Amino acid sequence: METVLATRGSAHFCVSREFQGIFLCPLADNLKDKLAGGAWDDYNELYHCCRLIHEYGARPGLLMDFHTMRIGQEHLGLAIMSHGNIDPDIYAASGIHFSEPLDRIVLFNYFHISPAGRGNGTFWLDKVLIPWYAGQGFSAMYFKSSHPKAFSLYQRLGACIGGYTAKSDNGLHDRPGRIFRVPLHG
Repeated sequence: METVLATRGSAHFCVSREFQGIFLCPLADNLKDKLAGGAWDDYNELYHCCRLIHEYGARPGLLMDFHTMRIGQEHLGLAIMSHGNIDPDIYAASGIHFSEPLDRIVLFNYFHISPAGRGNGTFWLDKVLIPWYAGQGFSAMYFKSSHPKAFSLYQRLGACIGGYTAKSDNGLHDRPGRIFRVPLHG
């Protein structure tokens, strides 16, 4: 069951603890957009997201919150947040260690907005997600991103605390990324 956390114009920003396949529509939309625009980078976000949901869902005590952005019945955004039994070594390969107790942090695993829903990302992150997790007593949000167009937004909200390079699915490309820490204040 989805709970509406905020509304902006015709967009509804919701949260659910139960995964539904329709939540993946924004990733499929972005994958189609990437293919149609000739920007294929040998990395299938939809596959990797499904794998993360399965792996994290099998970890006892790790909670996943599925945040969605809907306009009408169309799902145009997905943000997946994890908290609870977090693996303390999740970013260790990048030399990053958490500065807060693990029960006070939230991992921002995925953030995708369909082309038709773009222009809502800053509002969603800054005015919905950050205050919601701050209100639940979390002190920081951590996330990795290999999407350079989003780096300036993440930098405005927090700080880049590290970098990493991953290979594309078939090892054809290097995917440089950054790790960010966003402080949460209630």
